[in-house]
Amino acid sequence: MLISEALSLIGTIESRSVEELRSDLSSVRDAVAKSLRTIEKLANDLEREKIKVEEAKFESIVEISKRTVVASLRRESSIELPSPVSYGEAMRFKQRLEAITNRFREVSASHNRVFNVFIKKYAGKLKGEFETLSSLSKEVNSILAKFDNKQRPFLYCTERLNMLSDGINSIYLDEKRIEHTRKEVIQLEKRLQELSNRMLTVENSAEFHEGVRIGKEIKQVEHEEVEAQKQLLDLFSPISRAFTKYSYGITKQTSELLKVLAVEPWNIFSETEITPYLDILTEIQKALSNEKIRLKDATKVERHIDNLIKILPDFKNKFETRHHYLKTLYQTREGKFGSSHLELKEEIKNTTQDIGDQKIRLHQLEKQIEEKRLQHNSLRNESEDCLSKIFGKKYEIAA
Repeated sequence: MLISEALSLIGTIESRSVEELRSDLSSVRDAVAKSLRTIEKLANDLEREKIKVEEAKFESIVEISKRTVVASLRRESSIELPSPVSYGEAMRFKQRLEAITNRFREVSASHNRVFNVFIKKYAGKLKGEFETLSSLSKEVNSILAKFDNKQRPFLYCTERLNMLSDGINSIYLDEKRIEHTRKEVIQLEKRLQELSNRMLTVENSAEFHEGVRIGKEIKQVEHEEVEAQKQLLDLFSPISRAFTKYSYGITKQTSELLKVLAVEPWNIFSETEITPYLDILTEIQKALSNEKIRLKDATKVERHIDNLIKILPDFKNKFETRHHYLKTLYQTREGKFGSSHLELKEEIKNTTQDIGDQKIRLHQLEKQIEEKRLQHNSLRNESEDCLSKIFGKKYEIAA
């Protein structure tokens, strides 16, 4: 079973649970609405009621208190109740009902004397409705608590599966980094051998100083190229999950283009046009916007993609300029000058250091990927176990 299929299965069960929650809470909402209508009617009757006060000095106090009670009852009873069509709306309904219940409790406590002495006729009925609402609020809490308890295994399993998916993507990227680093080491070792051979023949060149200058310039531009590639990898890294989500169900041609963006994005600049790659980024951005692709940080990823679309043409211009300049430098050095002794000595030193650094990095990546594979196996076992507990049969995840 694919991870996406497992997530889809869980999503189906969760949807059913939410539908059951909606059904359970809808009847409670109807009862709450009925009680609030009764309270509103009692408030209207109370407003029209002429309260008899034996001592005139209390008449204004009682009247003010009555108006306050009526206003509070009307305000709370007229509040719109959210329809629990989703878990979020169900929580809003719970919070709204708790707020109404607490407010009625406060009104009853604040005007206790007026209730028990001057509007005793309404006190019993209102108290009964208040108790009904309180009971309904407890029922809502109980329903939601049962729902949360039921959802806990689904949430846990979904979390495991998402972590497993992220881990697979991370391992894939590490494998590509290892492959890239190994190629880098081979290229550096080849370069070192070339430099060593040239060192034997270049000792007293007449164009020594010019050769040094050109060599340093080449080194700087080559370094800029490596840094530009690293920068591109860093720019595309935050949207790797969006790439994974988008990759399901696309054509082979689109998949190949997406692979270039995800693994070696600098290769797009070798193409005559980068428009096909920009179109893919635009489509992913649209899919995030209309929620065909769902990510926790979708808005942030959308903004990041928008920024990429804007800056990639400039990256291409710089890439072409840099490569043209490098080509010119190489031709000039090879055509007119020989590499100087100092330049070669420095390059040999730096290349040797780069090889050492890359081998250290390669070792770290290999160690890191081994740890991730162990974690991956553990997560896969946990995911398969939680799926078995939910659905009552054994599943094997193809990951």
